[in-house]
Amino acid sequence: MVMSAELRVRSERCREETSHRDALGRVEGWLLHSGIQIEYGEQQGGIAGWLDENGQPDFVYLEIAGYYMTAMAWLASGGAMNADTAPLARLRAQRAAGWVARSMSSRRGVPTRLYLSGERTDWRNDGLFSFDLAMASRGVAATRHLSGRQEHRKALSALCTTIERISESADVMRSHELVRPPFEELPERWSTRSGPHHLKAAAAVLFVPERVVGRATVDMAQRTCEHWARRLWAGEWSCQELHPRLYALEGMLMRTGGRDGDGLRVVERLFAELMDVQASDGTLPETLDGGKVRSDVIAQALRIGLLLRGREYLAGSIWSERLDRLADALLPFVQPDGGVRFARDQNISNTWCAMFAHQALALRARAETSEPVPAAAFELLV
Repeated sequence: MVMSAELRVRSERCREETSHRDALGRVEGWLLHSGIQIEYGEQQGGIAGWLDENGQPDFVYLEIAGYYMTAMAWLASGGAMNADTAPLARLRAQRAAGWVARSMSSRRGVPTRLYLSGERTDWRNDGLFSFDLAMASRGVAATRHLSGRQEHRKALSALCTTIERISESADVMRSHELVRPPFEELPERWSTRSGPHHLKAAAAVLFVPERVVGRATVDMAQRTCEHWARRLWAGEWSCQELHPRLYALEGMLMRTGGRDGDGLRVVERLFAELMDVQASDGTLPETLDGGKVRSDVIAQALRIGLLLRGREYLAGSIWSERLDRLADALLPFVQPDGGVRFARDQNISNTWCAMFAHQALALRARAETSEPVPAAAFELLV
């Protein structure tokens, strides 16, 4: 019997859905069981930025610890494939929060990259970044909300106090403060300048209860959101990298909570403009002018698109097809053990790429079953 064209399309789609769900399960297992969370020693509870070719953690990273706590809160809130995952996710988040608490109490600030074997020269450690502190603050706040525990309040207060100090008397959030002599300016990067990516940092600060973060910092975060949203809308930001542009849209989505129709329409327009650079194979380049294909960029775009679709924006079959192609483009980056490569030419398993990819694939799985996008998906957008 010859299979009809319609049946062939349905059969192929079914196989693709199985592949996406299989990848989702593998990434979720990797996040929980791979060893990215340090089990013993001085850095116990810290989260590695990646595992090297031998499966060993290279450094722990405050920003990634913040993402990880938020990701674990997302899993425990219903984002996991299996409800039995929730207790382990809570435990992982609490251990990471404990690492943050110890780190913030023992030094002026946690080095951006705290290498686990030997001292290394890294310009990132010459600065203390408000973005990293904001991600950690949000993660600790999510963990406290999840567990009901109070022992991390001091760490949360220390993080927020540092953010306030860095941006003291500034109209909008500053990028960093210099922390090591000779206190020379850091290399010129998007990450070392104030910019729309701080929409995500400011939205993260606004997730923290005002009684902890303080009114002055809340006001600064609100000004930051309003300032950079206006600049983005007017097309006044020259940064070509998609990664920080997507951070900006994520921050805007976090601020909407999935409920602000005007805010969602702004994100829809900006996202549609950014997606003009999507290639025919579904991938996105590193910059508006081209460059390597990165899994974090693909996963970020897929998450944003699915959240908008889940609130009835990006309507029409054309957007369904374009997001399907993004999801298909993400799969080759997922390794057999569930680790996610940053780029095609790397064998290391990148932690933030895995968290972004997991949330993207989880949101896609919900969309396929017509489940509504929960508010937690906006509040706990990793």
